[in-house]
Amino acid sequence: MIRTNVTVCLFAAGLALSACKSVPPPPQTWKYSGHELVERKCGGCHAVDMSDIGPNPDSPPLRDLFKRYPIDGLDEAFTKGLSVGHYDMPRFTLAPEERAEILSYLKSLNPCAKPSSDDIAMRRCFAPLPDAPASPAQ
Repeated sequence: MIRTNVTVCLFAAGLALSACKSVPPPPQTWKYSGHELVERKCGGCHAVDMSDIGPNPDSPPLRDLFKRYPIDGLDEAFTKGLSVGHYDMPRFTLAPEERAEILSYLKSLNPCAKPSSDDIAMRRCFAPLPDAPASPAQ
């Protein structure tokens, strides 16, 4: 009787352990932050941080996008495939997770989005956009 109980317990334990191994691991969570995504997808042309200079002087710094576009409105553009009217801007689409991460990062660059007593942030918030660089003569 004891031998049967031990056998049944060992069998049940083995069955329970084998069931645990057969459950697939949870899907990997989104692994890139908005900053990492804009560095990878936009940093080839745009300045992506608060004080860097982008490789393409004709591409606006991402820190100033809030002055040009409502950031939440960019979600639709990202959904349809971001494209603007000049030849240098590539057309690309983003996965929903990428859109959410990038929009969150772009919102974080906007000093006007939250109350602040930081004088530098407020000056940046209300400063006019710099003039666009002159186009080369054709």
